[in-house]
Amino acid sequence: MIPVSALEHLTLLRELDQAALQALLEQAEYEDVPARAVVYRKGEQDPWTRFLISGTLLLTDGGLSNRTLVGTGNAAIADCPLGFSQPHDETAIAGTDCRLLRFPTALLQSLLEQVRPPAIEVTAIDAEEGEAGSRLFYRLIQDLVEERLSLPSMPDIAVRVREAVAKVDTSAADVAKIIQADPAVATQLIKVANSSLYGGSRPADSLTAAIARLGLERVREIVLAVTMRQVFRSRSPLLNKRMVELWMRSTLVAAVAAGLGRRLTGFSSDRALLAGLVHDIGVVPMLANAYEYDELVRDPGLLEATIDAYRGEIGAMILRRWNFPDDMVTMALHARQWQRRHGGAGDYCDLIIVSQLHAAAGVGGLPTPREVPAYAALGLDRLDVDSGRAILDEAREEIAEVQRLLLG
Repeated sequence: MIPVSALEHLTLLRELDQAALQALLEQAEYEDVPARAVVYRKGEQDPWTRFLISGTLLLTDGGLSNRTLVGTGNAAIADCPLGFSQPHDETAIAGTDCRLLRFPTALLQSLLEQVRPPAIEVTAIDAEEGEAGSRLFYRLIQDLVEERLSLPSMPDIAVRVREAVAKVDTSAADVAKIIQADPAVATQLIKVANSSLYGGSRPADSLTAAIARLGLERVREIVLAVTMRQVFRSRSPLLNKRMVELWMRSTLVAAVAAGLGRRLTGFSSDRALLAGLVHDIGVVPMLANAYEYDELVRDPGLLEATIDAYRGEIGAMILRRWNFPDDMVTMALHARQWQRRHGGAGDYCDLIIVSQLHAAAGVGGLPTPREVPAYAALGLDRLDVDSGRAILDEAREEIAEVQRLLLG
């Protein structure tokens, strides 16, 4: 069962002491719900109050009011009680495989009656009729639930390499057989192996030699990185230009993250590279589908506002569908929350926040890297100014080379 500390940030439970929270946990149950299943229906009653631990839920009242919840694990349980008031005033549908934690409502009410109950505010985003951005978002969610949505697919060769590397008896030669079916990827992988980032005393003159030099886990990350470009496509020439800009910016953030990740304790530069490439993946289906809404194509400001509002939630859905680990899903969900704070050590979300701000240096309206909590979480605040600058200066040449490799 989850620790008491995972419940302390939840608004409904905030005034309960440790003993009350422990009593609640002793009666708690996990509820696992498959994608597209109904958790409960509007007008029905049941004895449970639920919280979403992981996955994505669509909540709809059957009219224009819709909202989504995203949970990314014990450290980020969605702060919204489901079913505390009965009967249910909305229907809850699993957009992805979900895990919920449920408590007996009667016990919860009894515990809360012993303290002053906190005010509960749940923010709902209304899909107002005529507002193209909201209509696009909720159409994407409904299509996801009903299996009509064509989310970006992980490139096939990346899937096959991932599956092969997961097997304990896989060799470099086995992976080479998969990769050699795509000459462009094979060429790029050899180029990476012979770059100054990984190059040895002698050049790797074959695909198998390149894989042996890099190692299977690193090859898995690099293959996904170099094939990601094909995901960034739109049917609209105008929006495709925006997609190219998104890819260019993602490669820069990825290069900065890889450079920092190599120099900071607790990070893998290859994982940091991949995190940078997928941190804004939620923008892809919005750009890919926005051409169906004339208002969004004609009004760049409305398109950007729509992207800013929903990029994190959709990105988290995609990475969960791709079976990325929870820390990467959390990263996609919160990557643009500049003032994000959490109690643990620096994580990949912190790394990507700092990397984005470094990549966007000089852009108006954004904080500097030193002005966000992520900077301190990574331990960069404990360095003197000159040392902090030295880390980025030292990485500058590497950043340029990584971006060149990603752009081909």
